[in-house]
Parts: sequence; C-alpha cells; structure tokens
Amino acid sequence: MLHAVILAGGTGTRLWPESRAARPKQLLAVRGSRTLIQTAVDRLGDLVPLDRILVSTTRELAGPLHESLSILPRDAFLCEPYPRNTAPCIGLAAIQLLRRDPEAVMVVMPADHIIEPPERFRAALRAAHALVNEDPSRLITFGIPPTYPSPSFGYLHRGEGVQSPALAAAENPPRVFTVAGFREKPALETARDYVASGEFLWNAGIFVWRADTILRALQRYRPAVYKQLQGIAEAVDSPKFAEILDRRFQAVEKISIDYAVMERADNVVMIEADFLWDDVGGWRAMERLYPQDSAGNTIAAEKAILIDAAGNIIRCRDPHHLVAVLGGHNLVIVATPDATLVADKRREEDIRTILAKLEELGWKEFC
Repeated sequence: MLHAVILAGGTGTRLWPESRAARPKQLLAVRGSRTLIQTAVDRLGDLVPLDRILVSTTRELAGPLHESLSILPRDAFLCEPYPRNTAPCIGLAAIQLLRRDPEAVMVVMPADHIIEPPERFRAALRAAHALVNEDPSRLITFGIPPTYPSPSFGYLHRGEGVQSPALAAAENPPRVFTVAGFREKPALETARDYVASGEFLWNAGIFVWRADTILRALQRYRPAVYKQLQGIAEAVDSPKFAEILDRRFQAVEKISIDYAVMERADNVVMIEADFLWDDVGGWRAMERLYPQDSAGNTIAAEKAILIDAAGNIIRCRDPHHLVAVLGGHNLVIVATPDATLVADKRREEDIRTILAKLEELGWKEFC
C-alpha cells in the first residue's frame, strides 16, 4: 500500500520574521488561509488515506502541528528526539511503516512546498507507485523542468530514458529517466548553463520507494546510520524504547538522504514532473507566487503604498497594518506584530545572520 511521510521538522530561518522556532514556515499560510502543512495533506486527496500519513517532526513542534492537523491522530506524528537531517528521519519513518505494512511504499515529501495543480501531483505519484511495483529496487525522485536559472535549488542531471511496461498503457504517462548526477545549489552562471543545456531539472526533494528498499540502501551506503536505526527497530517493543531511541538517535550521523543514498545508488529513476513547484525557501518565493505591479513590486499585503519604489517584496498579514515605501528599490519588507525585516532582497540567504545576532544579544523571544 501507498503511505505518505511528510517532513515537517525544519525551522525556515530565511522566512524570518514570520517563521520562528515555535511557529516555523510549515505552520504559515504563505498564500490563502491554509498553512503549508495543511496544503501538503490536502494535495494527497484520496490517494493516501489519513490513516496512512505520518508527519515527521520534532518533539517541540508535534503539538502545534497536531493543532493545525487535528484530522490526524496523535500517533501520526513521528517525533525525532534530535535534528539529524533527512536520512535518519526517513529511516525512522520506514521502520515505523514496516511495522504497519511489510510491503509499504512510501511517498516522502517536505511540508513546505507549493505544488499545483494537486491532481497532476497525484498522477505523478501514481506513476511512481507503478514504477516501484514493477521493480521494487527502484528509488524514485522527481525533476521539475526549470523555468529560470535558480542558484537556490539543487539540480538533477537527466540520464537515459526509461521504458516502463507499467506505464505504457497509461493515459499521458510521464517521461522517465535515469539520473546521471546530482548537483548542489550552483552559482548563478552555472545555473544558467544548466538551464541552457536542457539536461538539468530542479531537484524537488520528493521521493517514492519501498520502506524496506530504503533501509537496505542505508545499510549498504551508510552502514553506521543503519546500525543505529536497526538498534531502534529492535527496541520498539522494549520498555526501554524511549531511552534507546533518545540515545541512538543522538548518536546517529547528521546527513541528508541525497548524500547518504541517492548520489550513490545505482537504481535511481527520475519522473519529469508536469506540475508547478516551489519550495518557498525564502522571501523571493513571493515573486513567484504573487503578481508584480508595473514597477516590479510584489505586494503580499492588504494595505501598501509604494511611491518611486521598484522591485520590492512587501509582506504583511495584518489587514489593518499599512506598509508605506518611499524611494525604496529591491528590498524585502516583512512586517509582523513584534518584528519588521528590511533587507536587500539579493541577500535573502543572509537572513540567518540576523538570527545569529539575536541569539548573541539574548533576544530569543524574536527567534
């Protein structure tokens, strides 16, 4: 059966001051009234029933996430004792799913993406499920045809086409390829070369595979990580489980699933997605999610006045709060009840330095 694992443990520092430690970006309504985590569940539709959804998060966020997703039972929230990146948390989720379903196929998807339209996303997941059922050793990822050269996204180098009898009879089957290589966030000039070549796609960070297959892959490519996970699995029914989970997860290596497995595995298959996608990594995502005025300003606010201003991003969720800009250019201005950000929009990657300064000053109430 198909299960979903939604990764929701991140902090979203580049979306400060809206995103905070106690209310990170997956709990924000970036567009419309639904939070990002709610829309992540929404887009699964009837493809994955609610009782087959796991939300992987931290102990601190489990409560707020459950408030946002009260339709899910409390045991749907899988709490990582310590932040250890995606490989350990995906392995922990695989262990949990195998207890429920020895043949579980898992969709792994971050909570903080914008994907439209949802029916195309579900069609892509059905195709991925068929590919895994056809060959259970496959590790499926999704590539997004780039619409501009972004230095903020990772890239997948498209390999040879994959012929699949499972998809041959489907209506409008997606294009499927091997993955010739993974590329981390490139410099802008390199990103331009990637897009111009037509051979590179954005790495969506969404995966489909069997739970037992990803655990075997971790055993093969990252045996130290697998050893800690196996110790956790063996202790599940033990009265000391909580203690063992805490100790072993604290000891496990911090590593992403891309580094641990995907960049080394020999049966990685990429579906070329036909849905619109954005990972909402920083405030410049607003330019992709909202229209611009004639001066190139992106206004995500109820009340804003801009005079002799161009190329700015304005964000304010309070319908009674006015943001006025006179002569500002290429700024990010985000107003919240207790903090306001004014930054050069080309430096969104540096917003985390503000968090570091707040920590240094002891102003943790703003973090």
